[in-house]
Amino acid sequence: MHTDEWSDCIITAFDLVGTTSLAGNGQASSIMVQMHSRAAAKINNGLPLHSHGYIWNDSVLLLSYTTEPNWTKQGFLAELNDFKEFLDRECQARSYAISVKGKSFPRDSIMSPVFNGQIADQPRAVLLRTSSWAMANCFIIEKALKQHRADWYIDSRIAKDATIKAPFEKQKVELLPKNDTRTIYMFKGSLV
Repeated sequence: MHTDEWSDCIITAFDLVGTTSLAGNGQASSIMVQMHSRAAAKINNGLPLHSHGYIWNDSVLLLSYTTEPNWTKQGFLAELNDFKEFLDRECQARSYAISVKGKSFPRDSIMSPVFNGQIADQPRAVLLRTSSWAMANCFIIEKALKQHRADWYIDSRIAKDATIKAPFEKQKVELLPKNDTRTIYMFKGSLV
């Protein structure tokens, strides 16, 4: 596989806060089922700057290709902000988001075009087109910075030159694949 077959992308992982504490009384399951249906509807009908969305348990993962002609940082960040506000409102819960720039797997890497369908065809195996390193970096960022309890953790490569409010904190984190140090900006409340 040549690296020129990999597309620039941004993945954003959203996670609902506090579902584990509600597991015992069944509330967490109800919140997750509600989140699944609402998030799927929004992904299918309302996120033009995102190509794919993946939903599991109390989490959503969005994939955006940054090379598409209609991509702008402001539009992209506003779309993410609207989606997070939608999730929080519809689920009556708080979420946080981690957004990382990376490279997506090649479009026809292992699955035939017959299995490239997402929501409508539901094949038994669904290939996540997101970058494995960017996904791993979401978990690294969460582990390294969770004590800040931010609503947003944004990779500096995304936040750079964007017109957004000032972060309340920023911190350097070593990210994969080369353990390069990248600054992660942290925000509370609305991003834009």
